[in-house]
Amino acid sequence: MLIFVNKSIIKLIVCLVLCFSFLAINPCGQSANSAETEAYDSTSLIRFHVIANSDSEQDQLLKYAVRDEVLKAASPNLAESQSLAESREILLSMEGQLLEISRSVVKEWGKTYPVTLDYGVFAFPTKSYGNIVLPAGDYEAVEIKIGNAEGANWWCVLFPPLCFVNVEESTSLPVDGKPAVPLNTAAKQKKPTYQGKEIGFYLERFF
Repeated sequence: MLIFVNKSIIKLIVCLVLCFSFLAINPCGQSANSAETEAYDSTSLIRFHVIANSDSEQDQLLKYAVRDEVLKAASPNLAESQSLAESREILLSMEGQLLEISRSVVKEWGKTYPVTLDYGVFAFPTKSYGNIVLPAGDYEAVEIKIGNAEGANWWCVLFPPLCFVNVEESTSLPVDGKPAVPLNTAAKQKKPTYQGKEIGFYLERFF
């Protein structure tokens, strides 16, 4: 009888220790949120980074125009990707196509800026995307640089496909507290050009 009681006490102590450990690690029942936050780290996602030529309003609009066309081209494939490895394969296979799209947009805007597209690992500062906060560090990313690449950048996450579960909603999440800039905003602001020279340009301040 004494042995039976000891075993029961031991089981009770173990249960209590486990319960207190769970509460200490996860107060107020926030385990789901913690797990979700931990899922987004530098080894489990692919980012998309577009850097404008400068901070002039026209160059910033051009940045959004490049962003729009690249997302529209990539979204049908990436939205169906089931893994980071699959997304990586898709992006590497589309690298030339996405670069050509970016250069075409710049040319259509009457600019002669060089454009580069690199797929690799790049350093990022701490950034927030909606409720998701990504710590500073080195991340796998597609990086597009326009011209001197000295202007404010735009970024999102290609995998998991936070950029575009639905491409029309891809810019609905605020980034770093800034208001979202919807798709096609740049196209609506740009007026036609004649022989490479602008004949009019309506500008709207975003920041």
